Amino acid sequence: MEYGKALRFHRVKQGLTQNQLAEGIISSAYLSKIENDQTMPAIEVLELLYERLGIDFNDPAINHPSKEKLLEWYEAIVHKRTDDARELQDELLQQKSMLENHQLYVFYELFRIRYLLLKGEVEEAYEAWENIKQHKDTFDEEMAFYYHLITGLVMYYRGDFDNSYEELLEAKNHSSAIEVKNWEISDLFYLLALGTSQLNFISASIFYTEQALERYQSHYDLSRSADCHIILGINFSRLKNYTKSLENYELAKKIALQTDDYFQLRLVFINLGVLESRRGKHEASINNYKKSLEYPFDREAKFELLNAIHGLVTEHYKMNDLNGCSYWVEDGFKKLLTYPSTAHKLHFTFYQLLIEDSQDIESFLEEEVIPYFKEKKNHIYIIRYSMFLSDLLEKKRMYKKSSTYLRLAIQLLNKHSHLGGIIL
Repeated sequence: MEYGKALRFHRVKQGLTQNQLAEGIISSAYLSKIENDQTMPAIEVLELLYERLGIDFNDPAINHPSKEKLLEWYEAIVHKRTDDARELQDELLQQKSMLENHQLYVFYELFRIRYLLLKGEVEEAYEAWENIKQHKDTFDEEMAFYYHLITGLVMYYRGDFDNSYEELLEAKNHSSAIEVKNWEISDLFYLLALGTSQLNFISASIFYTEQALERYQSHYDLSRSADCHIILGINFSRLKNYTKSLENYELAKKIALQTDDYFQLRLVFINLGVLESRRGKHEASINNYKKSLEYPFDREAKFELLNAIHGLVTEHYKMNDLNGCSYWVEDGFKKLLTYPSTAHKLHFTFYQLLIEDSQDIESFLEEEVIPYFKEKKNHIYIIRYSMFLSDLLEKKRMYKKSSTYLRLAIQLLNKHSHLGGIIL
């Protein structure tokens, strides 16, 4: 057992300094060496340190839930078996002594973060991640693998796709040094596929998706196979290979209909709406967005709902159907009362001002919309709103200011030339 790492873990967890823990037992310098596994102290010293921390030095493993039980819980979370995950968590929480064991506590907290993300509790997951990351220098290779993978997921859900990808690559590096199950490798490839897709690394995303898909198909995992087909559909759409894109969406839809997976069906129809919009087929795009709304939504699917409504708003505006556009803007504002979203509030307000031909639209774009999407690094909306603002300023003969926003849009277009598609 690595006593040094366990000591540091419990000391930090209890908010003690090295001086406070070492006082009257050993020097703080010697404690530092113990915590860094640079020396092995006498058993008597360890017993005194553990006693001060209120922890049983012998810490019999028989009183703890097994590692297998934790991994069973994690597998249920990864495969989105929410009922099983909830029951297994209840079993784990009955083992109070688990929280006193360094390794089991770390694994539990890391897996709990992913469980919170599964339930859509992103901010709670971020707070739990902030708490566990202070212990990361006590992690062994296996803990480090899960830490980097979970960190990548947290960053993904918060829209920080650059750091998400870096963390997932770190997890991949650590996976080679430990024994990782096949379903975990499939999951890692799938998450890398998601991350690279959001960063528009299309070739990399297709590679990782196909790696994941091959593994899911070999284990007859229909649900995750459908997830992969959706990502492939998005990537081929960005490459303007619409035939291949539609083929993958149809495969995903076929599986989702067989498994009654409303989540995947909503995603398929929303992304079909995106694809048809890119092809200039606005009526077909509207029909697909409306089909996505036929399936029940809940709080966990709020962004799908709001994205579908936003798609309907934009497509009606492109067709110069201001009444239809206004109808969906109003519907969007109603949905925001139940499912708040800053980004969608900005979208709907923009179109409301546009329909009203408001004089406030210029300042709204400059002071609120574009700064918000810059902060979120959401390039597609920086481009879209910058180009609109540039045209607006040009009409007012404010050419210098207009060219500033036009340059911003062109720079991002050159860097991100295949933006489009929705993954949740």
